[in-house]
Amino acid sequence: MLDGGARFEVACGYCVLRLVVDRIRDAEATEMRDHLRERHPELRLGATAGLGDMLDNYRVTPTRR
Repeated sequence: MLDGGARFEVACGYCVLRLVVDRIRDAEATEMRDHLRERHPELRLGATAGLGDMLDNYRVTPTRR
């Protein structure tokens, strides 16, 4: 079980972008969406792509503090 202070590595499934976060907030979600649209336009994310749509393209793994 993860504790409340857990951190996660969010890695693009197609390239080297990696974020280490404790939560995916609006700022992180925006960075993830912008990254996919700029670097991987072939994915054709819709204008209203939600977090679930984006997470399909990322690997999320717990990290040690």
